[in-house]
Amino acid sequence: MLSALRREDEGGRIPETWRLSTDGRELLFDAFARFALGLVLLFALFPIWMMVMNSFKSRSQVMTENPTLIPTEFHVSNYFEMWQRFPLLDYFLNSLIIASVTTVVTILIASLAAYAFSRYDFPGKGKLELSILGTQMIPGVLILLPMYLLFINIQMQIGIPMKDTYHGLIFLYSTFTIPFAIWMLRGYFDTIPKALGEAARIDGCTRLGALFRVVMPLAAPGIAATSMFVFLLAFNEVLFASVLGSDTVTPFAIGIQEFQTQTQTYWGQMMAASTVATIPLLFLFVLFQKPIVSGLTSGSVKH
Repeated sequence: MLSALRREDEGGRIPETWRLSTDGRELLFDAFARFALGLVLLFALFPIWMMVMNSFKSRSQVMTENPTLIPTEFHVSNYFEMWQRFPLLDYFLNSLIIASVTTVVTILIASLAAYAFSRYDFPGKGKLELSILGTQMIPGVLILLPMYLLFINIQMQIGIPMKDTYHGLIFLYSTFTIPFAIWMLRGYFDTIPKALGEAARIDGCTRLGALFRVVMPLAAPGIAATSMFVFLLAFNEVLFASVLGSDTVTPFAIGIQEFQTQTQTYWGQMMAASTVATIPLLFLFVLFQKPIVSGLTSGSVKH
């Protein structure tokens, strides 16, 4: 009986028992994948949930030995008091300006470099690509002191202040984000047929004209995804901002630490400020969700 079930029928088709077992395995794998993704999603969203819930708690509820997932009493006072204690709006605008300008500078420079790597062959191209990739392996704390000394020497030798200035932090962040953006954009440019650029050249476009008029519009989803990553990297950076820009030009990631004083920590107000700062970033992601997702997937397949 068992051997009969395992044999193919006269038409050469797979027996029904095999098809059912295959479907069962697929359903089992699909259920396991959904369960695993659910656990990952729960793990990722739990800190955000606690941030929002703690923003509605009083100090006694936050500091209790038995914390709760939902406040026993909701207090909205944290959202009013946080503006009175520190100039959070100024901190947020500082981060917004620095991150926005860094994104524009990074995309402009990285687009030119990525286009060159994608379309042209030149001596030392492979080594240069590996060098750019290698910069992402250097920990930031390792170059913190050299960058500090570089900023001081620029001010002493040239007279241009770099420490605690907008242009200093923009220059600093751009040096970190440009290599990352080059690798991302290069993958997107590789998915665009070279024939389109060659056709634009035949029609009279220069190489830069073909890049800005043909290639970049077609790579808009990839550029949107790269821009979002660069913006978030610059907006959330803490290490270098705490050393090179924390006196006059205070980013939000540094300013929010002022809720932690020598005597106590205003956890409710800190969580409220974090929640308010998250809303614009979440809104941007939802607004540009379609091009971002399209860009992340398009750069992974080479046509």
